[in-house]
Amino acid sequence: MKKSLLSVFAVCTAAMAVAQCNQLFISEYIVGAGNDKAYEIYNPTNQAIDLAPYFLQRWSNGDTDPGNGGTTNLMGTIEAYGTWVVANGQTLDIDLGGFVSPAADPALQALADQLDNPYPAPTFMNGNDALVLVMGTTICDIFGKPGEDPGDAWTAPDGTNITDSQTMIRKPEITSGVTQPPVNFQPLAQYDTLGFGVWTNLGMHDCACNPVSTVNQRQSLDVKVFPNPTFNSDVVTIQANYLISSIEVFDITGRRTEASYKISEANTATLDINNFKNGAYIVNVLMENNVGFSTRIIKN
Repeated sequence: MKKSLLSVFAVCTAAMAVAQCNQLFISEYIVGAGNDKAYEIYNPTNQAIDLAPYFLQRWSNGDTDPGNGGTTNLMGTIEAYGTWVVANGQTLDIDLGGFVSPAADPALQALADQLDNPYPAPTFMNGNDALVLVMGTTICDIFGKPGEDPGDAWTAPDGTNITDSQTMIRKPEITSGVTQPPVNFQPLAQYDTLGFGVWTNLGMHDCACNPVSTVNQRQSLDVKVFPNPTFNSDVVTIQANYLISSIEVFDITGRRTEASYKISEANTATLDINNFKNGAYIVNVLMENNVGFSTRIIKN
């Protein structure tokens, strides 16, 4: 029997407040080329958890019925402070009559703890599909806003599409899931971006719940990026309270750009954007102790 969006989220009002570090949540969301898609679940507790009661729903294109977007029952055991990766399970190109649904990259599938069901299933998501992690009748976490069709994707504050053609990782400071649909889904409030087709973090997650997390061993991060917007400047300055190691820049499609930067002081770098076209770019800054920072810059 189909359930409306309202009834699904009303079944467990009393359980909506999930204690920090007490329940599984979504730690990574990957929308790559074709069916190169995956998500990662994180266990923030100090105990192994049986995944049998858990399932993942896809609320597709603003649909109010998750049955149309597919549901996958999780299986296995997720270790304390461990992850569980589910990747798209399509292994052959399938002709759908004028459209070929490609096989997922075997390299991505090799990183998975579980391959997803055939279509429809959660890992056939695009950047405008919401995901909901459920245990029994308890909402554990929500990515996106179920019942809302944002168009091609949910956006950054500057209007840039941010949930499509991206790898998104939960910020280490986040210690619990979103347990009720947000009024406005703002992806950068809880997620950092790594660009397009990046899978290097799958199977691991840094979270403040873990006693050995780098979050618990470092000072508060303070990064300044200016001018932003650039106001016709061809140079952007980045200052941080950590030693800067490297900088990567991606355009709004997730493609890495040929950006040059110079670390003039250990905590200060200048980014040359003279050859960039006007528009929005993603800047990833890697610092000491594997500390990362991601932001948007606007060249105008």
